[in-house]
Amino acid sequence: MITTLISPNKKAIIASLLCVSCLLATPAFSQQLATKVVEPEQKVDVNEVKFMTKQNFMLAGKYYAGNAAQAGVLLLHDCSHDSNAYSQLAEKLSEHGLHALALDLRGYGDSVSDDFSHTNIKKGAKNISSYESEVTLLTSYWKDDVMAAYQYLRKRIDKMKNIAVVSAGCSAAQAIYLAQDIRINSFVMLTPILNYMEKEHFKNLIDIPIYFIASTQHTSTFETTKELFEWNGDNHTLARAYKGDLLGQSLLRSKKFLANDIALWLSNTLQ
Repeated sequence: MITTLISPNKKAIIASLLCVSCLLATPAFSQQLATKVVEPEQKVDVNEVKFMTKQNFMLAGKYYAGNAAQAGVLLLHDCSHDSNAYSQLAEKLSEHGLHALALDLRGYGDSVSDDFSHTNIKKGAKNISSYESEVTLLTSYWKDDVMAAYQYLRKRIDKMKNIAVVSAGCSAAQAIYLAQDIRINSFVMLTPILNYMEKEHFKNLIDIPIYFIASTQHTSTFETTKELFEWNGDNHTLARAYKGDLLGQSLLRSKKFLANDIALWLSNTLQ
């Protein structure tokens, strides 16, 4: 059961949010996570995995095994990290019995080649404009890559169980694209970076539970979070906002309790 709460210090956070926007003070804006603590049943089983896309590009990731008859979670990193940044969250998910696949998106981590490398893009960029153009080209392949990762995870879990997607920063659009083609159970969106058209794609999706996490002083993603939160109509959707301007997995890493909170929320919604 989920009851009302924004953070461990409810009054302080609500006062903070009221100063930013009255939208965030509405009763629907946040809900409390279940307080039950789930203890690990066994040591987390982690495997480095590889699988091919339809275009025969080799993707890599880390698979954290859950219980046999449990649901799955696909983890999509932001544009400044790779799958390793999700290790704590993935371990928590596995401890809660959920299967987790932390994908190295093309050009990152172990999903690299001579033609696809974010590191090489940064080294070779002459200016910010050329860098952004190259990253846009790289991410144009991600839609097919995320579909391949979903299909890999789908084969590893019970066919009757659901799959959720965690995205961070620039990978929020990939979660939306996937949900346009596949029935996704729920999202976790860390500081989503979306352009106008990507937000319109979101608004065409059916309502599903979403856990939004925002930084109040990163204006663009904070405004996006408010807009998407107000648009979504699922009763299990909630949002948390923190002071500061940290993005994506940097925000996740800075709040040590967040990984367990997310794991609890996903465990509830996937059941």
